[in-house]
Amino acid sequence: MTRILLPTDFSETSFKAATFAFDIFGTANTKYTLVHTYLKPMFDNALLPRIGNSTQREAVNGLRRFERRCRQYVGKAVIAKKASHFLLVDLLNDLDREKGADMIVMGTQGAGNYGLVGSNTKAVVMGRSAPVITVPSQWVPTPVTRIMLAYDGGKLDRFTLKPLIDLAKRTNAEVVLAHVRDNSVAFDKRADRKQVAELLVGIRHSFVTVQGDEVAKEINDLAKQGRIQLVAVIHRQKGFWEGLFHSSKAARMALHITMPLLVLPERP
Repeated sequence: MTRILLPTDFSETSFKAATFAFDIFGTANTKYTLVHTYLKPMFDNALLPRIGNSTQREAVNGLRRFERRCRQYVGKAVIAKKASHFLLVDLLNDLDREKGADMIVMGTQGAGNYGLVGSNTKAVVMGRSAPVITVPSQWVPTPVTRIMLAYDGGKLDRFTLKPLIDLAKRTNAEVVLAHVRDNSVAFDKRADRKQVAELLVGIRHSFVTVQGDEVAKEINDLAKQGRIQLVAVIHRQKGFWEGLFHSSKAARMALHITMPLLVLPERP
């Protein structure tokens, strides 16, 4: 059974992310878990003895309402709910360890839409153990027919790419491997392409290589020009993804708000 975790703060963006997941993964042999975290009072106040229980009740009731909305969209489906006062990224990792998670799908912005990337989204992308798809508030539902893998020149292996390969097979999408070179060091294109072809056997795929200093901008431009519906990146311990989230590079996050982004954890 495919297991999908859907973090939600009950916002429109988190509902968009849920519908993206329903459209991609469907309902056959798939279990969805709605995940919501809430703030737990740090101390007891004699004047407000029930504030802790009230916060928990609001979270549980909010999940029930969100579940009803999801069922109105997707119809009959296996949907579980989990409310907790733990940090979201810790809760998601615990659920992954306990039950296994094939994918986390969440919105890029919370109810307040503060900043380009919500703090929860950033924490999850940087610290989760499972693959994650982030869906921007500006996303307009459209079938996924082309997926672009932003290749940083590092090692590729079938285990790391498995979520991408599975998605491509589910949607019958073409995979476009985009290599953005931010320096003039030459590399053997033929060797790279042979390796990728072996990993993506049975999946339609193509290649594009460009030169540019602003990696995120080049990827964003390529995606727009190539009619891409989903961008994929590999989250390595050190490398491209950390740079995108650095506060001084916030302007480069245009990539993050234009289309859904699949972040693949590098497997050892």
